[in-house]
Amino acid sequence: MRKSVWLISALLGISLMLVALPALAQWGAVQSGVDALKRGKEAEKKPAPAPGAPAAAGAPATSPSGKPVSTAPATYTNKARGFSYTIPAGWSLERGDPAGNDPIFMKPGTTCGFNMTINQMVPSFPRKASVDASYKQAMEEKTIGKYLAVKRRDQGAVIGWETIETAEKGSGGFQRIQWQCYDGQNYYYNFMAHSEPKDFGANRSQLQGIIDSIRFGAKGK
Repeated sequence: MRKSVWLISALLGISLMLVALPALAQWGAVQSGVDALKRGKEAEKKPAPAPGAPAAAGAPATSPSGKPVSTAPATYTNKARGFSYTIPAGWSLERGDPAGNDPIFMKPGTTCGFNMTINQMVPSFPRKASVDASYKQAMEEKTIGKYLAVKRRDQGAVIGWETIETAEKGSGGFQRIQWQCYDGQNYYYNFMAHSEPKDFGANRSQLQGIIDSIRFGAKGK
């Protein structure tokens, strides 16, 4: 009897770990996005720097924080992990290396942003079980109004799930379109395109476009 109780407790502990690990890993990304948005809002209160050459129609040459604003869509490649993504025109790189693990992009004049985190899990980490458990939990959370949409999102050997938060139960006042996934080498990725609810509807297609632009190559196998 004691052995049975111990076995049930152990299995429950493993299940909770599989769901909790991605949540813990994404917390750093959430904080990075929040910090970037705060810096952007603080910068907007300061006098804007002198504009440079004209940017895309209606877009400033620099963001309120003084970062250059792109005049055309830009595709970046993370060579270390073998994936690429495209940022629309009118956005600025606020922090980090766009070819690295933790860049932060913002869209001046809005609360829109895009950021990512990458973490290497141990070789024995059960990525498929983690994805299955996290997807199941997200589907249940959709029924209580946390998500507008939930779906499995796989790309070859890269497996994961995508969620779109509601305005009422988003994370810290944000609505996020989020793709969490693992590649074949047990690296965990958290890609997040987000904004405050007031900007989400008008920018949802652009935020979704960033997530949809992510492409993994051979290293994702």
